[in-house]
Amino acid sequence: SQNEDFFYLNAGSGRSTNSGRATGSRLLSQFGKINYTLADRYLASVTLRRDGSSRFGEENKYGFFPAFTVGWRIANEPFMANFETVTDLKLRAGVGRVGNQDIGDVARFGLYEPRYGTLFNNGIGFPGQWLNVGTAYDLSGNDTGTLPSGFVSVQAENLGLKWETTEEVNLGVDFSFIDGKLSGSFDYFTRETTDILIQPPIASAVGEGKVKWVNGATKRNKGFELVLGYRSHAENFTYTITGNLARFHDKITALPEEVRSAYPGNVEKTILGHSQLSLFGYKTDGLFQNQSEVDAHANQVGKGIGRIRYRDLNGDGEINALDQDWLGTVLPEFEYGIRIDLGYKNFDLSLFGSGIAGRSGVDPYDPLQNRLSVASNNGVGVLEAWTPKNTSSKRPMLSLVDRNNEGRSSDFFIVNTSYFKMRNVQLGYTLPTAALKSIRVQQLRLYVMGDNLFWFKSSEFESKDPELANLGLIPIPTSVTFGLNVTFN
Repeated sequence: SQNEDFFYLNAGSGRSTNSGRATGSRLLSQFGKINYTLADRYLASVTLRRDGSSRFGEENKYGFFPAFTVGWRIANEPFMANFETVTDLKLRAGVGRVGNQDIGDVARFGLYEPRYGTLFNNGIGFPGQWLNVGTAYDLSGNDTGTLPSGFVSVQAENLGLKWETTEEVNLGVDFSFIDGKLSGSFDYFTRETTDILIQPPIASAVGEGKVKWVNGATKRNKGFELVLGYRSHAENFTYTITGNLARFHDKITALPEEVRSAYPGNVEKTILGHSQLSLFGYKTDGLFQNQSEVDAHANQVGKGIGRIRYRDLNGDGEINALDQDWLGTVLPEFEYGIRIDLGYKNFDLSLFGSGIAGRSGVDPYDPLQNRLSVASNNGVGVLEAWTPKNTSSKRPMLSLVDRNNEGRSSDFFIVNTSYFKMRNVQLGYTLPTAALKSIRVQQLRLYVMGDNLFWFKSSEFESKDPELANLGLIPIPTSVTFGLNVTFN
């Protein structure tokens, strides 16, 4: 076929282990902006934007996204003339809305696909099986030859799909004092995201082809960002210190029943009122030390000496899904950074580090440290596992059979994931200009630079790099670089 609609491997019929397809979308936008300044003291900006996306249905293709900001440069007011220590001072306020259409090109459509054979490609180059959901049928009963095929539903349509929108209010101040020696800024913001685009999971009992994109929950964020800097100099010595501190928290404020299954929780406890990045699971109470403790505990399938003890939160004598609770969030309490630049005569030294504080999360190394695996390496932590002679261990007794389901989500795996990293240190020396004139060089600087040199983390976190979310990621390497910067006349 010479029709462009069939110029893709997925359009072919018959048994195949390769694939290839294409989709497309269009965005039509109109926008305008007005800036206004009066006496270099009063500032205003208005932006109006209208976007239309082919990814949404006819009635909801377009979204309107305005923004309005104002500023007041107080330092330029006549009444500030007597405040000599104030170099600059400006207040800012802004409110605006942005849209999100990141859902793929065919999210609103009901989709069907033919499955002519029994194989499919699983996306990583290896064939798999359709597990009895193929669409080829031996209607004539010949038990041979090419079979006629139908189609299977893989996505339900939603013609009412619309833009996800985020509205934000930001209040800020920029300041500089003592001829610019002390400077910085502070921002406080609130943000609300509505009609969050999501594809919630569907129970198998509902049937195939019912998965679809929908507009769901509403989320609110609020937080602040602070930047402070100080610089000074003496006869041969200069220094600049700059630090930043930020904090924000989020909360789900609306949760339609249609998307409830896409978030952590159970039939009694929903994520409503909690962070979107909340951790949900069982709370633990150490390890069973003897048979008396095992017998006295609630009915817990797989319980035994040396096994993890889970708390019966609702007091019904059964450890089940209703005993799960909120265990915190992977959002940090604070994010911070510091940069120091020093100069003494022809030497210069720069240091930059950043980190996060008050964050909890799962250590990706924990399963290897606390659970015995077959046909794979284990962490050295398994050598510290609980035994009748090592009852003070926090690691459960080794077992190849996990009757206690100790891989379940619980606070047993949640540790302090805060850290501080020294990300860059650079030491340089610039040769005196007089020594370079004879070789027609304007500037020559020698330096040594180290990246990702060291970091501090909690002893609870046993993986090497606290920035890694899982063991499959490659740690950022520590590197040392020697260099030369030359500028010729």
